[in-house]
Amino acid sequence: MVIGVLVGFAIPRYHEYKRRFFLATMVTDLRNLAITEEAYWNDAGTYGSDLRAIRYTSTPPVAITMVGADSMGWAARATYIGDTAVCAIFYGGAPLLSPATVKNVIGCTP
Repeated sequence: MVIGVLVGFAIPRYHEYKRRFFLATMVTDLRNLAITEEAYWNDAGTYGSDLRAIRYTSTPPVAITMVGADSMGWAARATYIGDTAVCAIFYGGAPLLSPATVKNVIGCTP
């Protein structure tokens, strides 16, 4: 009986820990993408929408989707394969991209 109670407490904590890990991984990947986009803009004078062209690779379970990119700004969304959480960022002149609500600040939905 005691083991059942302990397991009942441990499983929700484990799921919360996994969710925080997924979010942290997506945020890190979007931060790395922002650095890569700035380096690409310094070389090409525009932001890139092709991840291969800008030489960016995300963490394997993270899928990055470029929503748009031009000389004025860019926007991207990150998802973690096997989870429902989503993170996004928009930069420069790119339009708002939910769940990000502030330009240059990564926003996530748990």
